[in-house]
Amino acid sequence: MFFTELMREATDIAGCFSSRVRHLLHLHVPRGMQRYVLRLRQCFKNDQQALVEEGLMLIEYITMNAIAIRKILKKYDKVHSSANGKNFKSKLRAEHLELLQSPWLIELGALSLNFKGSDDGEAFIQFSGSFSCNLDEMEPVMTLMLPHSIKLEYNLKCAICLEIVFNSYALSCGHLFCKSCACSAASVMIFQGLKASSPDSKCPICREAGVYANAVHMLELDLLIKKRHKDYWKERAIAERAEMVKQSKEYWESQTKYVVGY
Repeated sequence: MFFTELMREATDIAGCFSSRVRHLLHLHVPRGMQRYVLRLRQCFKNDQQALVEEGLMLIEYITMNAIAIRKILKKYDKVHSSANGKNFKSKLRAEHLELLQSPWLIELGALSLNFKGSDDGEAFIQFSGSFSCNLDEMEPVMTLMLPHSIKLEYNLKCAICLEIVFNSYALSCGHLFCKSCACSAASVMIFQGLKASSPDSKCPICREAGVYANAVHMLELDLLIKKRHKDYWKERAIAERAEMVKQSKEYWESQTKYVVGY
């Protein structure tokens, strides 16, 4: 009963966090009609400070809850002289509910680094500790120093092409790949997207199935790489666009031949 309730609580926390971060990022990187509405709104009101304050609150929220769950499990094992708490942590990992491994936390880190240089960005960085991103092609890594001296490092190298992730997606298992690489691994074309993948398609790293349909598009991370590594980003964008056009042409030619019957 205890672990059932704790699992439900962890699920609610992870769901709340991802939902709030998704909304926050949509305000910073709007698409479609929302882009024009927000541009008009910014003529009368600066929302940058509100974005920063929301980001700060979310970082504190996820860090505080992650620490609380860790302490609860550690205390449980100590009191009951068991390894059930440790086993529960492994279950959280398997269910993709380990709070500090959320791809949305990477997106928040990228958001803070994208703000860096502005007055609001400096406030974000000062509160959050030392956030950094080293885009060295040998070992590209994002480092987040969170409140309570928690240090997290995220490898930004795609395990398929072995380059810095471009137009990246985080699969449900947490692994990061370029969109084109992930589509190739899932045996779908770039223009079809990862949602077109089969439920049997597996992650190239951990071999877990069914991890593509709910993959997270890492828009803030891609914007960060675009700002910090312009030539590389432009080169990859041209290559992906050319590959997508090629795949589209081949696909529709094959469909036409199938319909016509030759």
